[in-house]
Amino acid sequence: MKKILLSLFLAGSLLTSCDMDTTPDGSIQLEGGIQKMADVKAQRNGLYSALRSRCGGSYTALSDLQTDIFIGTMQNGNYYTAFTNGNLQSNDGDILGFWTAPYSGIMQVNYFLEAVEKFNKEFETTDEQKAELARFEAEAYFMRAYYNYMLMYYFCGNYDAATANTAATGIPIVTKYIPSELRDTYPGRSTLAETYTQIEKDIDAAISGLEAWEVNDKSALNAMGGGGYLNSYAAKALKSRVALMKGDYATAENVSKEIIESQMFPLTAFDEYENMWKNDTGDELIFQPYGDASQRGSVPAPGSIYFGVSPATVGWVPSANVLASYSNYDIRLYAFTAEMDVNYNGTAYLSPVFYKYPGNTTFNSGNTNAQKNLPKPFRTAEQYLILAEAAYNLGHEADANDALNELRAARIMNYQDSRYSGVALMEQIKTERVKELIGEGFRLGDLRRWKQGFDGRDGNYAKAGYDLDGFLINMAMDIKYTSTDYRYVWPIPSAEMVVNPQLKGQQNPGYGN
Repeated sequence: MKKILLSLFLAGSLLTSCDMDTTPDGSIQLEGGIQKMADVKAQRNGLYSALRSRCGGSYTALSDLQTDIFIGTMQNGNYYTAFTNGNLQSNDGDILGFWTAPYSGIMQVNYFLEAVEKFNKEFETTDEQKAELARFEAEAYFMRAYYNYMLMYYFCGNYDAATANTAATGIPIVTKYIPSELRDTYPGRSTLAETYTQIEKDIDAAISGLEAWEVNDKSALNAMGGGGYLNSYAAKALKSRVALMKGDYATAENVSKEIIESQMFPLTAFDEYENMWKNDTGDELIFQPYGDASQRGSVPAPGSIYFGVSPATVGWVPSANVLASYSNYDIRLYAFTAEMDVNYNGTAYLSPVFYKYPGNTTFNSGNTNAQKNLPKPFRTAEQYLILAEAAYNLGHEADANDALNELRAARIMNYQDSRYSGVALMEQIKTERVKELIGEGFRLGDLRRWKQGFDGRDGNYAKAGYDLDGFLINMAMDIKYTSTDYRYVWPIPSAEMVVNPQLKGQQNPGYGN
């Protein structure tokens, strides 16, 4: 029987037990290797399946729930309480999952890259097959960059050129498939500069390889998510996102401009915007993983995190100030929010509902809404917001205003351009990032990057006509973060600290050792 790789704490670290007769989605066949092109394509499908599960669901929700834009209710079953109440611990199982999943993906990618290289050397392939293999390698480089970006996002602080070369401020970098039980071989944390360099190197390799493929085959460049396959614009979208995080505003501005001006993935039209979230179709989807009814079991169910349909329950609601930020002419108010009659402890409440992920009926197995939607990790809307913020920081206020106005014109009926400058312009950019990207996992990094704290969560829903007294978790509303709060960076999981001796003394500040 072939051995199945399920998950790991680090390359060559801990493997979970598994059913040897079952091949889970995204698994890698370790024995037998790659003997023919069909094997390569099967492995590639596994990589895509794994990517789909790691860029949606809790991976886009949990860090937003930690911040000021959501408030937990008495119906949420105490899920993610440590995050909403600001009590992060290194032994938290969710934090462990956010560490192991990307490293599992990196191990899969490294195995695939080495297997493809070996296949190229040992088997005779046609020129057409060599081109295909180069494309697959480029996709794998993108995935490794994305997984390293995930790890950096949650477990590393802000980039500062003055401190970027400080030891143990980045993540353990793994670029080889080395399944080993020798703990002395596990890597410790790199510098943050080295982490960024590795991510940027893999992104550039992905862009180069995908652009080479697209000279003759542009099928992945179609709207609606590129048909489920990665394209060079997705890699560029990741590049601009990483550049913004790094404070490399020139790169962020140039790349986001290139994506926007190409018009390959124009902003979804006003009257199609709700359909993009409900039916997973939209012009601005630069990349959306593929999923059909036969794969419903592995498609994330992000909607179920925020509300339940049978019985009707509400777990988290957008904070009152977020709801108030949308005008009645803003399509996002209707695409992202709804109302639900719920009962808690004998009292009936009319509650707002975060409805950005309403559930695509394609993934229902019966008449009940499974609340499943395909992840949308890269959209053109984000590129407008990256352009606005990068341009602002470069002193290009006209470009920043233009980007902000173009995005708003696509979202707000009869919108009239407005011009801002200085601090007021940056505040508008910040507000627009919340209005557009809420529930997509960006808020934690935004607050950390801006060095912006918050003094509680706004639970004053009376101004919107809701009486939610007794329905909201008071502790969740009272939480406070300073502008440089250590909790903006998550702790390295204690299980990993135990199994990897190289991590001794390398825990993030605020969490002990």
